[in-house]
Amino acid sequence: MALSRGRVLYLVAMLVSGIVIGLIVAPRPELRQASLSPAFWPFAVSLVLELVLGQAVARGKAEPLTMGDRFFGVFGAGLVILGIISLGD
Repeated sequence: MALSRGRVLYLVAMLVSGIVIGLIVAPRPELRQASLSPAFWPFAVSLVLELVLGQAVARGKAEPLTMGDRFFGVFGAGLVILGIISLGD
């Protein structure tokens, strides 16, 4: 099954958000103790992307994301964050 442009953009955006979040959190250990752990920040990014993509789906300009897309996007971003943080320690 080929990935549509919207699905690829979602996955790339999630991985880039993981890099950005990791680079923000790595030099600031106090952020790791925030009330909302940085490991959960990809869920917020995914929510925003879902809202934007949902509008395109409603207009018929994109395909909806599958649960697998969401899983790999959020899980991949989380792994990137943890990798950057562990390399910084």
